[in-house]
Amino acid sequence: MKRISLLPILSLLAFTACKKDFGSMNTDPKNPVAVPSATVFTYGQKLMADVYTSTSVASAPWRVLAQSWTENTYVYEAQYNFAAYNAPDGWWNNFYGTTLANLENAKKQFPTDIADPAKARNAAIIADILEVYGFNILVTTYGNIPYKQAFNRSIPFPAYDDAKTVYTDLLTRLDTCIAGINTGAASLGAADQIYKGDMTKWKKFAATLKLKMAMLLADTDLTTATKKVTEAVTTGVFAANSDNALFVYQSDATTNTNPVWQALVNSGRHDFAPANTIVNVMNSWSDPRLPLYYKKDGSGNYSGAFPGKANSYGSYSDFSDAWQSQVLPADLLDYAETEFLLSEAVARGIAIGGTAESHYNAGITASILFWGGSATAATTYLLQPGVAYTTAAGDYKQKIGYQKWIALANRGWDAWTEIRRLKQPNLDVVNPPTGANGKLPLRFYYPLTTEKVSNSVNWSAAVKTQFGGTDDLVSYKLFWMP
Repeated sequence: MKRISLLPILSLLAFTACKKDFGSMNTDPKNPVAVPSATVFTYGQKLMADVYTSTSVASAPWRVLAQSWTENTYVYEAQYNFAAYNAPDGWWNNFYGTTLANLENAKKQFPTDIADPAKARNAAIIADILEVYGFNILVTTYGNIPYKQAFNRSIPFPAYDDAKTVYTDLLTRLDTCIAGINTGAASLGAADQIYKGDMTKWKKFAATLKLKMAMLLADTDLTTATKKVTEAVTTGVFAANSDNALFVYQSDATTNTNPVWQALVNSGRHDFAPANTIVNVMNSWSDPRLPLYYKKDGSGNYSGAFPGKANSYGSYSDFSDAWQSQVLPADLLDYAETEFLLSEAVARGIAIGGTAESHYNAGITASILFWGGSATAATTYLLQPGVAYTTAAGDYKQKIGYQKWIALANRGWDAWTEIRRLKQPNLDVVNPPTGANGKLPLRFYYPLTTEKVSNSVNWSAAVKTQFGGTDDLVSYKLFWMP
């Protein structure tokens, strides 16, 4: 397993004020002073935003798998072939080696760095909530993962914990965080780039994450899902776009700009294009987000490229200026997703108020408004028979699934996860990629170098316990899949 990588301080300079300090000339570079816990936390938080937002084929090909994007020339990931860039290794290492490691280090330092015990506790709770967020992604992507021993420096090759057991513990940690938050003691301030230390906001975030994690269990453990969803709603989940968990990027430093801009613009490459799967669906419903997501092609239409097929750049629509902006925030969790989860909960018979239709309408409206559309456009869109909840095709999973997929177009990992969970859209049927190496992956295989080779004993036990000894992408379901 890749071990902890401490933050490079220089990468944080753009987040701080520029000020000459000639006293620093007396600092011994071979014996640097300890890094403040707030700085470590900020870096961990930024890494979380970067990793989640990235479109790197070497770690995060999620938009490609969900067919909100596809590839032009190098189509390995679009064909479900990860051998070229080995994204499963990159995704794992980005979380364990840097993101979660820095959050864990910050959490350990807070008690000595922050004098006010209430603020120190709140700071540790924020870090712990983000750790839950990260571990949730890992366990939902791979299955069993190192957890209890993950950051024990005396154990270089940690054992894997049972995925369902990890998930249950993550929900317990969220409950502990929610109960421990002191909303009267703001913490971290500007070091918290998402909510500036506003603990009321973090409490809503934790409750909304709890709602999301609970709904993941709805098909396999409805009793637990019902209990946790009800508790989350009682605590108070996101109620407006102003609650969204957004990490704001900057325009004046390449390392602090949105990773999508870095991939689409700053790189000078043209590796990606909108996928025809999502563009065609949005065209069929005259979706008001079309000009907010994309630019028109040379024929004056919105068009998408073919998943799995080599595509010619410039023959199809490009991404909108908003999507390619240096300062487009990383969206870790939002109100639109919340309303879709509530709609599904009601449709499954969980009594949390409102109707499946009212929450569905609120989710669509929130997505359109978030991207810069108008309330009038949302109302018009919802009047269409193909969109209106009562007349849209299919059961609640199809109705909600398609609209959630559109809303999550720039949140690739969640789009892929919701497709795996709701089976909507069913990409194996609707638009199987040209040359696809099997069906849509249900999981990532474990890292080939850091786990299969270096941590072979524990890797082998995890693969044998879950998958009969075969660490592949599609043969076995994870604990939350029906």
